[in-house]
Amino acid sequence: MKTKISRPEKGYGDIYNVAFTFFLSISAILYLVNILFAYIDDSVRTFGMMDLSFGVLLAIVLVFYYGNQINDLMYIGMTLFAWIAVIDAFIPLDYLGVTQNFMSEYHKFGEPYLLSSWGSAIYIFHGTGFYIMYLVLIYLFTNKKSWRSVGIYWAGAILNSMIVLITGVFTGKHSATFCTLLNIPYIVFPIFVLFRIFKTQNRSNWVTKTKIQEKFSIKVHDVFLILGFIGSIWIILAKFLVVLGSKVWVFKETVAPETALLLEDPARFYSIQVLLFFFYIIPAQIVSVYYLLQEEKPQYLWEMSAAMAGIMLQAQFSYILYSFDTQTPQPFRVDWTDINFWLPNVLLVIIPHLFIIRLYIHRVPDTKIAKKQ
Repeated sequence: MKTKISRPEKGYGDIYNVAFTFFLSISAILYLVNILFAYIDDSVRTFGMMDLSFGVLLAIVLVFYYGNQINDLMYIGMTLFAWIAVIDAFIPLDYLGVTQNFMSEYHKFGEPYLLSSWGSAIYIFHGTGFYIMYLVLIYLFTNKKSWRSVGIYWAGAILNSMIVLITGVFTGKHSATFCTLLNIPYIVFPIFVLFRIFKTQNRSNWVTKTKIQEKFSIKVHDVFLILGFIGSIWIILAKFLVVLGSKVWVFKETVAPETALLLEDPARFYSIQVLLFFFYIIPAQIVSVYYLLQEEKPQYLWEMSAAMAGIMLQAQFSYILYSFDTQTPQPFRVDWTDINFWLPNVLLVIIPHLFIIRLYIHRVPDTKIAKKQ
């Protein structure tokens, strides 16, 4: 018979589940596993690290399954990923010398490419931004509140992070190891979550407020957003063409502070990110501009915008940290006081989030529309 931990009285479910997640997150397992890594024979070290890591993850899943009252795969996965996010936070802490012997063996033999400016940057976000998202998702899920939008936001961000990391490892100066396979759950689980969202999560029925007004008109804030999106498209286009080696002055001048990084950095992580921006984010931004000029805003626009905002936050956060990191080679490093670097790169983050706020504020449920009609 399955053993279950007795749950606190009704009304404390949110505190119980978030607290359980945090408690497990700060366990000493990471330190002990790192010590075990040192005893693995050199000839099979990376393969052994991969096996041991997967074994620890399986053990944690079993703890969640048999020791918690909620056995849903969504909850188990999010709680497991919250725990892993704390492990991820130790990667940059070890890299920066803040901590020692928590990830040292794994850095040396497991995924050495994480001991780099880009690896440090993306895992700072994993240990902070993603960790907060996991706790929010756990809270919403366990309290039976809608987690659709947050789930799409998170899935877009983490899939983007993994695509850039793994592709960069295989195409840049770094090399893959057996432990690279440990990133598979970061791809499989978000896809599972997206299937779960679109299959079981109810879509809110939203329509624009302008639908009940006598006449549709473009607002000042919509004009601002349209100009912001046009500026973002131009910035991404300039980055894309510079990455491809364009000599056109106007494009190089648009991204002048980061030209060397885009063109010559042998770690091709952000170059890959720019390619993703060009092929996926620009079309999404064009669609957004189109619907800013239309009276009705369809539901898929909200979901597309949530994914776009998540991607841009994770990507630009990592890139900005990477650009300033003292470990980034001097020719590619950016001066943190250069306003010409900050303006375009912050704009890429702010505009998608302002667009989400605009959609949320200026949309009301169908039920309210029906009452007024």
